[in-house]
Amino acid sequence: MNEKAPRPYRVAVNGLPHFCKKLTELVNGDGWEVPYRSPFHPVGLAARFSDLARCDLAYSWMGRISMGKFLRAAKSLGKTKIIMLWCGSDALFAKDELAQGKLDSWVANRVHWAVSPWLAQEVRELGIACEYVQVSFVESISPMPLPKKFSVLTYVSSIKKAHLYGLDLILQVARKLPSMKFTLVGLEEGKIPEAPPNLEVFRRLDLASFYEQATVLWRPVRHDGLSFMVLEALARGRHVLYSYPLRGCIQVAGAEMACEQLERLRELDESGRLEPNEIGRQYVASEYDPQKVRTEILNRWKDLILSPESEFRKSGVLETP
Repeated sequence: MNEKAPRPYRVAVNGLPHFCKKLTELVNGDGWEVPYRSPFHPVGLAARFSDLARCDLAYSWMGRISMGKFLRAAKSLGKTKIIMLWCGSDALFAKDELAQGKLDSWVANRVHWAVSPWLAQEVRELGIACEYVQVSFVESISPMPLPKKFSVLTYVSSIKKAHLYGLDLILQVARKLPSMKFTLVGLEEGKIPEAPPNLEVFRRLDLASFYEQATVLWRPVRHDGLSFMVLEALARGRHVLYSYPLRGCIQVAGAEMACEQLERLRELDESGRLEPNEIGRQYVASEYDPQKVRTEILNRWKDLILSPESEFRKSGVLETP
């Protein structure tokens, strides 16, 4: 008599659609049932509620310190094994909520992960036990030669978030370096007034060709979790200026330092001494390999699913500030 195959582990996923979709494509199958439900689909809400009711673990790609619809539904269904992944601006929202006294102890006592060491520390400063877990991944990319003309790639999503993305710094540096080509991508909302002639602006497009044409990616962000653009640029051997410390990147703060580093890199490039960023490329290839990340995530998920409730709660215990 054939033994019945064990049912798969079930994980209900919620949060930022782009990243949730990438995650479910990575981890689904081989004993794991992790469906992606688009929030824009007419039956998505009902399907997500059904997933939550049947799940062994709930996973939110967005951190919170207060109740939201997903957490309220999980609690009403008696679900306690919940992981919240902090990814960036959610920490800023939580800081505002903490100041308003909106910290919910049930939410605080779930398990909290963060996409980078600095973001985990920021969440801990809110009084939440939080651990950095490597969940970002980049598909393998063949090495690419640097473009013939030195060029700097930047990103801003909207004028409303201009300060967060450092648009003022981008404009300042572009004006100081008028002979250097700057490309800004991602602008879905608003227009940049009086942009200098050496700054070309594009809305959100397929980024592959922009990476190919760029020598440097510059991310002068004032707050970030971990930029996928940074990882994707490093994977292609591009040089990266970033506000945070990350292997393969040049950590830069302010317009003056950015100017110095860009001029240094351009001088190396024009003298034929600038090679692709092999240190960054190898770092991403080894640490952000999809299969490595998949194994790590699933091992952690399985440990939490199989752990006694008391041990699970202990891992997310609230730290009193």
